[in-house]
Amino acid sequence: QKIGISPHRVGGFERVTGGQEYLADIPFADVLQVKLVTVPVGRARIVSVDKTDALAVPGVRLVWTADDLPQPVPRYGPQYQDRPVLAVDETKFHGEPVAAVAADTRDAAEEAARLVRVEYEELPGVYTASQALAADAPLVRETELRPDDDPYRETNVLTERVYEWGDVDTAEADLVIDETYSFPMITHFAIEPHAFAAAPDEDGIAIWSTIQHPYLLQKLMAQLLDLPLSKVRVYAPDPGGGFGGKQNIKLEPLVALMALETGRPVRLVLTLDESFQANRRVSAEVRVRSGFTSEGELVFEDIRSDYLLGAYADIAERVVAKSQYTAAGPYKVPNVRITARSILTNTTPAC
Repeated sequence: QKIGISPHRVGGFERVTGGQEYLADIPFADVLQVKLVTVPVGRARIVSVDKTDALAVPGVRLVWTADDLPQPVPRYGPQYQDRPVLAVDETKFHGEPVAAVAADTRDAAEEAARLVRVEYEELPGVYTASQALAADAPLVRETELRPDDDPYRETNVLTERVYEWGDVDTAEADLVIDETYSFPMITHFAIEPHAFAAAPDEDGIAIWSTIQHPYLLQKLMAQLLDLPLSKVRVYAPDPGGGFGGKQNIKLEPLVALMALETGRPVRLVLTLDESFQANRRVSAEVRVRSGFTSEGELVFEDIRSDYLLGAYADIAERVVAKSQYTAAGPYKVPNVRITARSILTNTTPAC
């Protein structure tokens, strides 16, 4: 590229002129619109779901709860298959869908979603690291979903990673700086909200998603639907911003199963409010002890981090791993100990 000549930005013209076709803009014939039903608390036992009034709304074709799905309810995730298509028995975080409505129009879907009557009992949850790590803390993940030989099976710790060399405990330093730092959960806040669509595709399924890793989505959906990879076709239009928040599978399994059930295209476009409740980044509390000589050389780094993953693992445990094996920084440090815990909490799953 020569200096003085404007480079061509792929998709730039379409974005600034409004010509870019986002997932919500893609025309589908005979498409059903989906709306989610949630409860306004973090953790709750689902006592009952009454669909009677919702099913009576003209244009409503489907009102689903976990009871309407294949049993046991399929679970999925990029690292751990821990997230159910719809909440089973209880919600794990604020905004987790309890039911889903598919209707001929968005208005009908929204009206029906408001008419789904969910009776629930709020349960104690864990929303901070200290709550999650308490000896009497309620477990976020059911023990039956964890291996019998998992040392953290009866806790809210998903994994603990340790990276170390040298000997931090015997290292001598003239100055030790010991501080604790925190990083809050935040949303990635892409301007385009999360959106998903699916349609029967001969003897397979076609999926449209704002996902950043379409091939991983194809693999996971093939596993969930018990289909050959060649029978799952994924379309990934311009995501309208992702920043990591749209990396991995979210609500594609739900719309895919609804499309297969109805035999029609199905589309779900979250509002920005719903997108905030669907995904976030990890939050962390990090204690760093750094030892120095009087000449300013680093003698040791002792780092202990607690990361809040949320109610389901998603890909966040990999984020913890990547952030921790580089935690000592680009310095030559003879003695290092880095300990990082990935903690499950009744908060929005992190990506």
